[in-house]
Amino acid sequence: MLSKNLLQSLNLTVAQSAVYLAALELGQASMQDLARKSGVKRTTIYKFIGELKDRGLIIETKRKTRSLYAAVPPEQLVEIEKARLAELNNLLPQLNAIHNAALHKPRVLFYEGVEVVREMYKDSLRERQPIVAWSDFLGTKTAMGEMLELEGYPAERARRNIELKWIIPDSSEAREFTKRDFGLLRETKFLPEAKFKMDINIYGNKVALVNARPEHPFAVLIEDKDVADTLREAWQQLWDRL
Repeated sequence: MLSKNLLQSLNLTVAQSAVYLAALELGQASMQDLARKSGVKRTTIYKFIGELKDRGLIIETKRKTRSLYAAVPPEQLVEIEKARLAELNNLLPQLNAIHNAALHKPRVLFYEGVEVVREMYKDSLRERQPIVAWSDFLGTKTAMGEMLELEGYPAERARRNIELKWIIPDSSEAREFTKRDFGLLRETKFLPEAKFKMDINIYGNKVALVNARPEHPFAVLIEDKDVADTLREAWQQLWDRL
């Protein structure tokens, strides 16, 4: 149990923990003694003994041509950890500055292939935010619509209480398809003579641009509040006019 506790508190591997404890018990020991006592092979100890020395856990001394190793006293472990914590506290302002800067950077991911693009739609299920969209509809339905239907995406979206409002090109097929809107928490408005070539889905702080056409299916996911809010406003202006 002591070895496991040491492993957790000092962030040592099982082998490193066993060697430290062996050195602590032996006082001063050769590499062979450490291997015999710890049950760790000498070749393995050679690989990490330098790290234990660098961290101040093991001290190496020379006696003629032999190297002897000793563990630092347990009390010194506390001082080592205090020094490490003090160093971390000194770094906190710099780390926070980096983190805060990263929060304001847009995150952009690019995906290719029908299988991967299909997963983009499922990202909205994880976000659980209302979705507003422009949709190619016929192109998307032809390329992957049936696949999404069979996998239960619309029903799962409704089950998670995620509302979808979308603007799609007007057609008899589109109007037939949207007769099921009410049961799927979906609301549709039609744009006559629209020639959309891809889908734009906006939810939370994300914008997913999806081209599902078979010749080159791809998707771009942008995660940025300003981008999402701007496109959502543009979408709302059109929605209100239809």
